[in-house]
Amino acid sequence: MNVKRVLGVVLVCALTCFFSSPAMAARGVTDDTIKLGLILVKTGPVAALGLPDGHGMVDYMKYLNEQGGVHGRKIDVIWEDDEFQPPKSVAALQKLIHRDKVLTVITTGGSQQTIANMKTINDYKLSNVPNALMKEFFDPYHPYIFAMGALYETQFECIVDYIFNDLKEKNPRIGVVYTKKEYGKIGLNAIRERAKAYGVDLVNELVLPTGAVDASSQVLTLKQNNVEYVITCDVLPPIISFVKTTEKYNYKPKAIFGFNWATDDMIVKACGKAAENYIGANFVGGWSDDSPGVKLAKKIAKKYGRDEKSIGLTSLYLHGIGASLLFGEAFKRAGRDLNPDSLKAAFETFRDFDSGGIFPPLSYTDKSHAPPEMIKLFKADVPNKRLKAITGWRKPMKMK
Repeated sequence: MNVKRVLGVVLVCALTCFFSSPAMAARGVTDDTIKLGLILVKTGPVAALGLPDGHGMVDYMKYLNEQGGVHGRKIDVIWEDDEFQPPKSVAALQKLIHRDKVLTVITTGGSQQTIANMKTINDYKLSNVPNALMKEFFDPYHPYIFAMGALYETQFECIVDYIFNDLKEKNPRIGVVYTKKEYGKIGLNAIRERAKAYGVDLVNELVLPTGAVDASSQVLTLKQNNVEYVITCDVLPPIISFVKTTEKYNYKPKAIFGFNWATDDMIVKACGKAAENYIGANFVGGWSDDSPGVKLAKKIAKKYGRDEKSIGLTSLYLHGIGASLLFGEAFKRAGRDLNPDSLKAAFETFRDFDSGGIFPPLSYTDKSHAPPEMIKLFKADVPNKRLKAITGWRKPMKMK
């Protein structure tokens, strides 16, 4: 074999290795298409959470395509069902990369799914927005994780601040009802520490399992101890059971609070008058908000035949619309030269990005992908079967 031929073979091998490496692979983008993956639960016990969120993500991309797409390209979303199981999320991500050859994924799902996929996310430069609220996703900095949503600690600190500052309470009797899952324990600790900062100890700390269908013992204990404010740290189904049980035993605290996973119009629809003093915190706008982003979400829902009954949890549908809206904006900013590196760089140009009120103003840099630590509080409007905003976007108050 002559020298020129040897050098030619070496060059071909080198180029093959270069372009087939995970970081440099040109994938998911053609002259007229962007392939985008989505891993989110569609079936199983928690499908009611994944479906409205995923439908919002897919619907916004359909809408964007009908407006002409992005720089002449239409977006093809491939939705994989992980059944809320990390091993299935890992398998789905491998399929999306190697068989479908997507540019990236909107999300790989919740906390454990994202953690399980972290090496692949980094190896293949998959800019994504996790469906989870963990500090570990942005502190320390992870280059391809773009966190969106106030931490549980932030939400509960804002709730305690509201009791002392907006409601002007001096020595309120506060009780906590929580699940022993990680977010429940985080919430309990945040509430306990925030109340202590105001000079108050919690009256009760009561466990309500996530699968609970009855909360009689918890309600009766709170009533017996004259608890005026109940802060719950659990997801929607058990909190609906709890609120209904307060009516059964004629227990009327001044307010019952919940965090984002229990802040949805569904709680008012399910509980009726029993929810009249319910107040929820959320990093997503409300379906009743008169904001451009929510108006757009309603327009999109109507366009694709999704009434409120079929949507289910409107707060999660809004979240899905918002997450895809972020990707649409990043695609625009990346320009025609769209690839994993330019997409990451585009996200990092966001400065107080306005999603029309779906999310609070959002900023990312090449040193921080932390979410905006802001929430709104929403109060039950029983006649209209809604939660209505009673505050604007706010952060926890600085304590002395």
